Amino acid sequence: MVTTTLTHKILIVDDQAGMRRSLSILLKKAGFLAEEAENGEQAIELLAKDHFDAVIADLKMSPGTGLDLLLYVKERYPSTEVIIMTGYGTVESAVLAMKMGAFDYISKPFKYEEILHRVRKAINTVYDKRDIDSFLNSYKREGENLPFIGKSRQVQAVVSLIKKASEVDLPVLITGETGTGKTLAAKTIHALSKRANKPFISLNCAAVPENLFESELFGHIRGAFTGAYLERKGLIEEADEGSILLDEIGSMPITIQTKLLDVLQDRHIRRVGSNKSKRIDVRILAATNTDLEHAVKEGRFREDLYYRINVIRIHLPPLREHKEDIPLLAQYFLDPCKKELSRPDLKFSNGALDFLYTHDYHGNIRELQNIIWRAAALCQDSLIKKEDLALGFTVQLFNVQKSQSDDYGGPKTFEEWERDLLVKTIEKHSHNLTKVCKELGIGRTTLWRKMKKYDIS
Repeated sequence: MVTTTLTHKILIVDDQAGMRRSLSILLKKAGFLAEEAENGEQAIELLAKDHFDAVIADLKMSPGTGLDLLLYVKERYPSTEVIIMTGYGTVESAVLAMKMGAFDYISKPFKYEEILHRVRKAINTVYDKRDIDSFLNSYKREGENLPFIGKSRQVQAVVSLIKKASEVDLPVLITGETGTGKTLAAKTIHALSKRANKPFISLNCAAVPENLFESELFGHIRGAFTGAYLERKGLIEEADEGSILLDEIGSMPITIQTKLLDVLQDRHIRRVGSNKSKRIDVRILAATNTDLEHAVKEGRFREDLYYRINVIRIHLPPLREHKEDIPLLAQYFLDPCKKELSRPDLKFSNGALDFLYTHDYHGNIRELQNIIWRAAALCQDSLIKKEDLALGFTVQLFNVQKSQSDDYGGPKTFEEWERDLLVKTIEKHSHNLTKVCKELGIGRTTLWRKMKKYDIS
């Protein structure tokens, strides 16, 4: 019950090598792919060769300024968002950049958490819109088929509830473990509702620095605080007439919860630093993987807000409770791999699919998706076997209670199977551990730990 997730690619453009490098390291640690260019000309060359979800460009560089690059990107690649960095902090440059189509601006020096927050926000905006458009087009073609994979009773119950929730304009609380598809459920509700052609905005509450939270949600006026060089809408105002998803709402600071409650009750917002309020019409969708009732008892979540957002509740079951859907999900995730890897003949062996049933999937459907992608990328021929899938499992979370049948004969537990795989790979490369690590996709420390665990000399 989750859509395909692509790795997000960011282009950093700055004539200061130190700034480029530090940003690149930061973004890669945060899970992004990052490329560097020292000026506009290099950036244009890279943009022509590859797709980038966002560009972070310095305002003042040569040849070509950040504003020149901004114009070029918005004309040629309108779906790519641009964030402008400026070391001068002038109101004029910030206003001009925003008018020319920049997604956001940030003044140097800045905290790394601030730039990461802005990048994530830009990426979410790109993919929220893309997902909604894709869903609407697909739904128009296929009629009643929602983007939820599974024929189990649990999945069909979720689909039915989502359809009902989309028909009424009430707050929805979506619960479930990480990786079960809460964001997809929220996007589906919005896409099927009467607000479908209006904005859908999502905010991961756990990813917003506390000092930026109020401004991010409600906006601010110019001069409201240090660095507020121009007036800005908050995300609730951006979602006016549409829907806003407050993901991981249990992480929202208690002071912000009070202000959100006021919005739900009065349908008005007030920007930080302003004395004026503005009426808004927005549907609140909330999601959490934590027990909000327990948080209420501990005083970490307001009880009145909990009841306000919990008008309609949709619980997404963990994958271990509907394992009969695994073959459908596995094939669903394999199909885009065939295209991405240009390997249309990829398929699963019977033993491979049986092997997938043995795992409890603490990361749920997202974990299954990652396992399939990894296996498809690393398998040696067109048949994905058990050993290809095994590389994607986290050993500490894998607990086999019974023996499994093996493609090559004989019952084996996962531990027995993993030891055989290590021995065969080490022998294959004549004890060249560098090549072993490369084939298995693990680090040397991990390899040594596993060899010690299985007493492999």
